[in-house]
Amino acid sequence: MSSDAVSRAGLPAHFFVVSLSTGLLALVTWFIWSAPPVARTVWLAGGWTAGVLFYYGALRYPHWYWQTLERWYHQLGSPPHFYRIAGLWLPWLVIIATVLCVVGVVWGLAFAPPHHEQGNSYRIIYLHVPASSAALMAYVAMGVAGLVALVWRLKMAEIAIKAIAPFGAVMAAVSLLSGAIWGRPTWGTYWIWDARLTSMLILFFMYLGVIALQNAIRDPRQAGRAAALLSVVGVINVVIVRYSVDWWQSLHQGSSMSMFGTAGSAIHPSMLAPLLLCMFGTYFLFAVTVLVRARTEILWRERKSAWVREEVA
Repeated sequence: MSSDAVSRAGLPAHFFVVSLSTGLLALVTWFIWSAPPVARTVWLAGGWTAGVLFYYGALRYPHWYWQTLERWYHQLGSPPHFYRIAGLWLPWLVIIATVLCVVGVVWGLAFAPPHHEQGNSYRIIYLHVPASSAALMAYVAMGVAGLVALVWRLKMAEIAIKAIAPFGAVMAAVSLLSGAIWGRPTWGTYWIWDARLTSMLILFFMYLGVIALQNAIRDPRQAGRAAALLSVVGVINVVIVRYSVDWWQSLHQGSSMSMFGTAGSAIHPSMLAPLLLCMFGTYFLFAVTVLVRARTEILWRERKSAWVREEVA
């Protein structure tokens, strides 16, 4: 239906049917979801509102919506445009990542109270948890980029996978090493073939597999497609890592924090606040690292282009 027809006849019936049905589904989900009430409200109400507004705008202004999405797709998929946009974002992302990480680490190590059972040994949580979370997030990002690369053959998606993989591998290694150090005083051993530890180790090897594929195949496009396929398949292991402590009997503790409020957190707010700062700081560090590596890869692949010679001149 065109925008003129919609404006004359009002919104079509399917808009109200879809909006009402998804609203009822969100309401039912709110009652059966075990997350804290604040988290349920933010995710469900916010997601439903954003979806309805997008739906409404797409019906009222379809040409503008699709033209805007198409323009963003082509701009972000263009190496020269992405290179310049990333260069504008990087200084701000560096500042945000630095402030969050420094404040979070100093707060957690120097000012957060000691744990009533573990004493000060628990403070490694300010390294272990952000690294573990970033390792999982990075592989999900690789999976999304891999899907885009396989379906739409977008060159920037292949570059994104190559930029993400080393960071994810480092985060997975930091998670395993810090977990082993933390496990010695709490479990009495550095390592046990626990479901969570084993699946995280597999995730680390999958990162190495993606990196190996990208370096073993000489043709960058063939290497990108092979790495994209492994990235998409490997997302299954991310789900296993996340829910391993719930599905199997595990020595590793379950989730003890909530991103929204403290109602669902077993961590005291004085310990949770610096932990969240460290986590968000690591996420911004992820963005900085990926953009820097992507810009470097773009320069290498496009080194014979005229725009590259102008940039480096």
